[in-house]
Amino acid sequence: MRAVETAGAATRVVINHGANPTARYARRAFARAVLTPAGAGTMLVEHRTDGDTTATAWGPGADWLLDVLPRWLGCHDDPSGFDPTIDPRVHRAARLHGEVRLAASGVIWQEILMVLLGQRVTTQEAARSFRRIVDAWGEPAPGPLGLRLPPTPQAMAARTYVDLHRMNVERRRADAILLAARRSNRLEEAATMGVADALTRLSALPGMGVWTATSTVGACHGDPDTIVLRDYGLPTMVNYFFTGDARRLPADQGGDEAMIAHLEPWRGHRQRVVQLIKRAGPKPSRRAPGAFNPDIRRL
Repeated sequence: MRAVETAGAATRVVINHGANPTARYARRAFARAVLTPAGAGTMLVEHRTDGDTTATAWGPGADWLLDVLPRWLGCHDDPSGFDPTIDPRVHRAARLHGEVRLAASGVIWQEILMVLLGQRVTTQEAARSFRRIVDAWGEPAPGPLGLRLPPTPQAMAARTYVDLHRMNVERRRADAILLAARRSNRLEEAATMGVADALTRLSALPGMGVWTATSTVGACHGDPDTIVLRDYGLPTMVNYFFTGDARRLPADQGGDEAMIAHLEPWRGHRQRVVQLIKRAGPKPSRRAPGAFNPDIRRL
C-alpha cells in the first residue's frame, strides 16, 4: 500500500462512470479498481475539507496509479483559454457550476469494454451486462474496499459469443468485444498517443465506430475538446440548450453537424462546454418511447 497527499488538488472533475462493481463514489471521495500497465491496482481518492487531496493505492499497480493521480484529478487540463462570456447561456452555466476539468484514466481496455457494451442499448442495460461480466470473469481487486477488477483482455479473449450471449450481449457487440480483447495490445498503445492518433488507432478496428472511439479516447485522455459523436441524445441536448428547440435531432441526420456548429466558438474546449450543458440543464422532454432492449439470455 502507498499513500500520497497533494496540496490544493481538490477540484471538480468529470469521471464518466456510474455505479459499477469496479468503482465506488461518495460526496468527497471515489475509488476505482484498474487494470494498469503495471498490474492490478485500486486507488482511493479523498478530498478533504481543507482543500487538499489524499490518495491511497494497493496492489502491483499502486505506483502507476499514484503517478497518474494528477491526471485523475484533471490537473493536466488547462482551462485558461476557455472564455464562457462568448455566450450568455454558457457564461451563466459557468458561473453557477464553476470550473470543470476533465479527468483522464490513462487506460484503454477498461474504458473500451464499458463503451462497447453501451452500443445501441440503454445505459441501464449496459451497466447490468458489465456487472454480470465482472462478477463472472473478473477478479477481486487489491485492497480492503471490496471492489472487483474487470476481466483482463486475455480472460475475455478466451470467451465465446455464447458466453457473452448469457450476459445479455448480442452477437454484434460480442464480436466487437472479443476482437478488442484479442487486439488489446495494439489498442492499449493508444493510451500514450495524442488524441488524433488514438482516435485513428481505435477507429481502424472493425466494430469501433466514431461513437466508440470518441467515447473511449475522451475517458482515457481527458481531452477538453473531443466531442462524442453519433450519440443518441447529445445533439438534441446541445441544440436545446442553445435554441430552446426540443425536437429530437438525430446525430446522423444533421444533428452532429448542428452540435459542432453550436460549439465551434469554444474549439479547444468543446467537451468542457458539453459538460457544463449537462450540469446546467434543463433537458428537452422525451418525445418518443424509451428504448427497449429485450433480455436475450434465454433465447
